[in-house]
Amino acid sequence: MISKQLHIVVVGAGIVGASLAYQLQRGQAQVTLLDKAPNPADGATVNSFGWITVNPESPQTYIALRQQAIADWHRLDEELKGQLKLNWSGALTWRDDPNQTERLAGRLMEAGYTVRVIDQLHIQRLEPNLKKVPSRAIWAAKEGAIDPNLTLPGLITAARQAGVSCQLGNEVVSLLVSGSRLTGVLTAHGVIRADLVVLATGVEATTLCQPLAVHLPLANSPAILVAFRTAHPFVNRIVSSPSLELRAASPTLTLCAEEFLDDSIENNPQAIARRSLDNIKGQWHHVGPLTLTTVRVGNRPIPADGLPIIGRISSIDGLYVAVMHAGVTLAAVVGRLIASELLSDQEEALLDSYRPTRFPYLR
Repeated sequence: MISKQLHIVVVGAGIVGASLAYQLQRGQAQVTLLDKAPNPADGATVNSFGWITVNPESPQTYIALRQQAIADWHRLDEELKGQLKLNWSGALTWRDDPNQTERLAGRLMEAGYTVRVIDQLHIQRLEPNLKKVPSRAIWAAKEGAIDPNLTLPGLITAARQAGVSCQLGNEVVSLLVSGSRLTGVLTAHGVIRADLVVLATGVEATTLCQPLAVHLPLANSPAILVAFRTAHPFVNRIVSSPSLELRAASPTLTLCAEEFLDDSIENNPQAIARRSLDNIKGQWHHVGPLTLTTVRVGNRPIPADGLPIIGRISSIDGLYVAVMHAGVTLAAVVGRLIASELLSDQEEALLDSYRPTRFPYLR
């Protein structure tokens, strides 16, 4: 552990930043958490579907990280005694071609991830309201979901209780540098000096880094989250089929994740929401009356190669970035690993594949 207490500023109070701030403070750092949004529910995390999962089409090293991420969420949930309101319902995934479903399950099992390929009878027991039951599905019993409106405030509350100075509604205007050394941040309310600054701001990290000639390869990828009011629950698990990604957020609220296409009459978010409604009614029994409540478009930070960018920026001493697409899944594990790196000054091997230095212009 460190002998001198470091002051670490974490910029971004989304799920990644909040997790990191909490775990840094538990490691005895002095931590300030900053976000321009006065309410955590105003940020990008609330537009997330919330699925804590492993993507079978990822590289094996990324599957390993996401597998550890699920274990870390279970650990954090237990540590905070249910304060995070996680829902460990398990998840069902399948493709149109059962052979492809088997192949994807095989990739997960090769990486040591515990999943099962289950048959129609088992699928029907898990989801009795499904009209067209596939012949095979991947059953991931340990997967679950966050409720952004409960989990994120719960994590920020835990961070505050641990001693983090949470300054919501205080925007970071710029990073302060002396020579090649980061000395702190300029906020809307003044200067905050720091030994280290971690950017967990998603796509907004590019704006803060550009004046320092640090060009993060991030793209802004919009996605749609559709919410329906229901009279009763009809889906029990997280379900990812070829045409729908669906889960019950509560007994009376169902969420559907969709890709953003464009703003045309045929494909704008409202049109996609209406198609989702039709798909649900066509694919599920006992749906009952469904009322469209919200259609949100969230911006996902997508690194150039699709993998997280986590680590120190070599040209600016004291600057660390933590930006990724799968923040909901990875928040617990990257929070723990980054905290360990910053407090021990030793790199964590699980993060080796995600360093900024893999991009030539960030070496």
